[in-house]
Amino acid sequence: MSTPRYFGLLRLAFDQALATVLAEVGPQHPELRPAHLQLFRFGGIDGSHTAELAAHAGMTKQSMHELVTHLERHGYLVREADPVDPRAKRVRLTTAGQQLERQINAAIADLLDSWEKRLGTERFDQLWNTLQELTGETALPDRARIRVPKNG
Repeated sequence: MSTPRYFGLLRLAFDQALATVLAEVGPQHPELRPAHLQLFRFGGIDGSHTAELAAHAGMTKQSMHELVTHLERHGYLVREADPVDPRAKRVRLTTAGQQLERQINAAIADLLDSWEKRLGTERFDQLWNTLQELTGETALPDRARIRVPKNG
């Protein structure tokens, strides 16, 4: 008898969500890969240190450094000195990076809307309430607050 693949199912849902967001945003940003979206998983990244972003994304600082370097090379962000700690650098979104962040947020809101339509409001709310209870993450933003026009 095989062991149920609970973690695999959670990962599959996440991977499908990531693919859906990338499919919506990717045509305007062909240099993006799913890993780049990891930076935007936990809200605004502007002003963060690379080490903070790595911790939030659950990856090594070296791996996050590579993602940040790639996005910097493509004009989405810059690194600047931290005024409090001159040895550290803060990630700052460029105008293109701010636009990308808005587009990613809108794509996430679209995905959540489609899930709510598919599940119905009651089951959708139960899903998020359960996930919030399990993770302790209770401060989810209202989808209307993160949505912007598709060309925004």
